[in-house]
Amino acid sequence: MSKPRYLYIDDENGSSEISTLNGFNDTKIVEVTRFNLSAFRDFGSLKKELERACNNNEFDGLIIDLRLDGAGEDRTEFNATAITSELRSISARGDIHSFPIVLCSTEEKIKQTYDSDRTSHDLFDYKLSKSNPEPDWIKISTKLKSLADGYNWIQAAKRKPAEIIGVHKLEVIDERIAERLLSFSVTYDFTHFVIKNFFHQTNPLINERILAARLGVDLAKTPSEVWERLCVSVLDDFRYKGLFAEGWKRWWADGLVDWFSHISGEKLAFLNAENRVKILQAKTGLQELVHASPLKFCTSSEFWSICEGYKVPIDPLEAFKIHTTADLKPWQESKVISLLAILEREGFVDRGLKPHLSELERIEFVKGEIGV
Repeated sequence: MSKPRYLYIDDENGSSEISTLNGFNDTKIVEVTRFNLSAFRDFGSLKKELERACNNNEFDGLIIDLRLDGAGEDRTEFNATAITSELRSISARGDIHSFPIVLCSTEEKIKQTYDSDRTSHDLFDYKLSKSNPEPDWIKISTKLKSLADGYNWIQAAKRKPAEIIGVHKLEVIDERIAERLLSFSVTYDFTHFVIKNFFHQTNPLINERILAARLGVDLAKTPSEVWERLCVSVLDDFRYKGLFAEGWKRWWADGLVDWFSHISGEKLAFLNAENRVKILQAKTGLQELVHASPLKFCTSSEFWSICEGYKVPIDPLEAFKIHTTADLKPWQESKVISLLAILEREGFVDRGLKPHLSELERIEFVKGEIGV
């Protein structure tokens, strides 16, 4: 496919914005052009211009600064949420086709405005922080390309729900998920559901770190090329291959369990990390795989999740649920954090992590039991 084109809409035009443009364009994965906001600063004219440009296929997606009503020289009287909401509405009516919209802002502004407005969380496909001093432009651009290509693909022909999520028939997934997919008719319903429910949460898909945790593998100590060989050559059969798969590497959780049972005759969840890795070494020949060890204050290596503070394997029975604004579906698993991360407040300030209120009493009990 050709290189997707994004318009970058921001009220400021300083060195940070120029660096963002250069960061994207230097990858050669996507083409990002600055939108002349100064000529369309009122709501109606901006909406009309974006409608015109969309209908003339002048872009494949938008990157919008959250506070268009900030302190920039091209500031407007409205923020990104307002114009994005309108664009989603007219797209749902069929006046324009659907396209990805990416939110771009500093962590401070996101916490002040975006995080407190839960209705806005359903509008954007991806959130990009300006606060990161060293963005991984290749990774981010790959996600943006995947979003643009996915939106174009899903609208190019009548797609069945099973085709959209990359399975041969819907009967192989949880019927509650199948029912949701069958109820959708608007493009954004599909794209938003996949991103929010497949990529942001655990189950029915798992991300790479949780995949490693459930296999008992220490990603820090295992050579990256060995892990990559395992993922590409061995675990590909149950890799997610549906909408946006090129931007988000995920695997089917049930597929992992079935695959491990098939090669070993064992139940994955009942083995400790050392035994899981021994089986992997014997069945794949990848002797360089290294098994993970429990964090401080933990004893079990029957890993099934990761500590969100340190991003390393943990047994959920020794972890604590974290606070989240997301409404988990019945089939999804809670994200967790270790006692060590709680004591050291890892991720509390920079990522807003904190234990769920329901866990506070148990945390104090465990601290008393181990004398910390």
